[in-house]
Amino acid sequence: MPGGRALLFSLHHAVMQCPRCRGWRRGEKDEETRMNRMSFRGNQGASMVPAGPLGKAKLALANGDAVEAERLTRKQLERRPDDASARLLLGQILLQLRRNTEALGEIRRVVREQPKNVDALLSLSAALTQQSGFRIPPEAEETARRAIQLAPRNANAHVQMAEVMATKRDFKTARAEIEEACRLDPRSPNAHLMRAVILMSDKDPAGAVGATDSAIRYGRTTLGPGALAQAEVIKANALVDVRRYDDAIDALDSAERQNPALNSANTHSLRGRIYFKKRQWRRSYGEYLTAQRLNGRLVWAAPALAGVNMALSPFGTRAPYVLVGILVVIAFLILFGIGNIPAVGGWIVAALLLAMVGFFSFFSVRTLQGSILPSDSQTRLTTIAAIGVAVIFGFALALWLFQLLAVNVFHNKTWFDANTLTITGSIALILGALAAYFWPRLLARFEGRRAR
Repeated sequence: MPGGRALLFSLHHAVMQCPRCRGWRRGEKDEETRMNRMSFRGNQGASMVPAGPLGKAKLALANGDAVEAERLTRKQLERRPDDASARLLLGQILLQLRRNTEALGEIRRVVREQPKNVDALLSLSAALTQQSGFRIPPEAEETARRAIQLAPRNANAHVQMAEVMATKRDFKTARAEIEEACRLDPRSPNAHLMRAVILMSDKDPAGAVGATDSAIRYGRTTLGPGALAQAEVIKANALVDVRRYDDAIDALDSAERQNPALNSANTHSLRGRIYFKKRQWRRSYGEYLTAQRLNGRLVWAAPALAGVNMALSPFGTRAPYVLVGILVVIAFLILFGIGNIPAVGGWIVAALLLAMVGFFSFFSVRTLQGSILPSDSQTRLTTIAAIGVAVIFGFALALWLFQLLAVNVFHNKTWFDANTLTITGSIALILGALAAYFWPRLLARFEGRRAR
């Protein structure tokens, strides 16, 4: 299947961008994420894996052993450095290992050497889309369009373009592209699975149920159990939205049988949501309690947090924002009381406000791109340095400007107080969060231009 492996990379990213499916995945551990990504992206079915070193590498990748797949692929490249297929596969493996900078370097090399290689173009578009978070770089769309121009009847090229447009929230174009992909290859599980993701994002859960059924039906012999399990999870989310709760539980059971790694905090949370809608309060609370304990964070407060999660479950993907609103109101009421403490009250309030500003600033970064720091170790270090420079420089500059205005304009010589610290510190923390978001993107853009 041309471009099939690239599309499995891309499809996982689309699942993460789907609001309802992303809500199901929120909070999963890194190791679990890696396992799920590998099974979803790289599985083409063992029966389709060819013989030879690359065949063994693809089989290892399909079985979730990306490290062994990398070893086999590099061994092949040592013997044949000009093997474009091996280099492209290496790039896809590195993406699964979340070594994005290395992966893009390998894929770009194939594109430079073979600019008309449709599989390489699709892999590059998928990699750029995956790395981008919510903001798609123009190159991702341009590369997908180039693939369509070279192979207009390649269904996977249209699937990739649909994924790019869906991530950009252009659902009209995304639906047109995915419908064209399904017309070109009506039995493509990749196309139907992407169609399900797009329909869920476009608030058409009934259509998403039908699309996942088609993906599962056509993918039984070509997709591995990991990809099929992901399809079942998407189906379960869609079934909840159309109020077919028993069928949603059956879909989750099927997903966990095919991929035991999915028996996680996320699936227990989804089960809890289903039982809540069925008004089975005790079972709902039990699932949320299990999810909180599996999450591994604040285990000591699991009983209370499980109750909060259950109470917020009717709000769906808006629940985190409702919780934030409630916490902000409570926090300001508490701060109002603390501020009345003589002498030190104002400084305590300033410290608590700065903690809140810092938390919400970096929480926003994590929400937008999935994590505060990039996974690549080198980029991570430079990002930490950029955050530090932004915070220190921002605080110093804001303090200097504040002093300049207070002394020269308002003639206030006792200008430094708790309010000054709160304002200048908030500016510094917000600049640090902006550095955490934009610095990796500036590096990626610079490296992309240098690699061309």
